[in-house]
This record gives sequence, C-alpha cells and structure tokens, in this order.
Amino acid sequence: MKFARLAVGVCLGLAMAGCADPSDISTPTPPSAVVEQGGDAPSASGYTAFGAQRVWANGMAVTVSPPSSLKPSDTSFPESPRTAVFTLTVVNGTKTAYRTSQLVVRALVGGEPVAEVRDSVQGLNGIAAAVTEVAPGAETVLTLAFAVPADPVRLQLVVEPNGANLEPSATFEGTA
Repeated sequence: MKFARLAVGVCLGLAMAGCADPSDISTPTPPSAVVEQGGDAPSASGYTAFGAQRVWANGMAVTVSPPSSLKPSDTSFPESPRTAVFTLTVVNGTKTAYRTSQLVVRALVGGEPVAEVRDSVQGLNGIAAAVTEVAPGAETVLTLAFAVPADPVRLQLVVEPNGANLEPSATFEGTA
C-alpha cells in the first residue's frame, strides 16, 4: 500500500512538472564559493577563503566555515584570550569509506602554529574526538577551535584529509 501511494505521488509530481510554464521555473545558481582542484596540487593562489569548498579530483571535498569567536570557559585548554571556532564539512565523494581519524587540521598565525583548544563545557572536544567513518556519498561535520589573541588576526587553516604532510591538502585563510 505504501508503494502504491508513493508511485501515485511520483506520477502526480512528474505530471505537474510537465505542465509547468518554463518561464516560471528558475534555475538554481551554482555555489559561487566552490574551488575545484583538478589534481592534488594546491590552486594557483595557494589559499581558499573561509566559507568556500575545496574539491579534489577524487571527489573528496572540505568546506571550512568563517570563524566565530568565543570566550573560552574556565576549563578550556590551553588558556587563551579568545577562541576561533570553525565548522568543517567533509563530503566523501570517493568510492570508498573515509575515516576522519586520517584528517589533520593545523592553524597558523603569521606562519607560527596555533594551539587547538579543547573546551568540553562548550562542546569543543578537538580533532582527536572526531572518530567516524564517512560512507561514499555521505558527509560529516566537525567543530574545531583554536587559541587566538584578543584582537582579530589573519589565520590559515591547513586541512590534510590523508594525514600530516600528505597530499592532497588545502589551506583556508581569512580573518579570525
């Protein structure tokens, strides 16, 4: 019975779509913040803006959100005047499962490493807590935080989906 209802619904939807006036149908614009990388080499500019998506030839894609700023709790480690929080969306467009334990994310300010912040009170448990398997065609979302000075700084986030210092990699950059 459920199948019959579903089949009727699909047929009705298709029939209605066929009757639509083409001038009333708007074509969605593709995302403007997608940087496709044809190979494993970095793009010509070397950096991807926060909020953009980096897509590699194998289908793996990573999006790093623009940072939000948080005041660290009393239990955060390491202590810092401010925390820059990023949401990473990893889309597995490959043909095999992806384990997030392979993912390495590093932050740099002025070329110097910046510490990742763990703040369990605010749900920031670090990259080490990101242990999941992402099926082909699926995605997962991770939230990471880094210690930054009180004033805004130019920050680079290096994302290495296959492990430290392994290709491919992407460097996202912006003000945090």
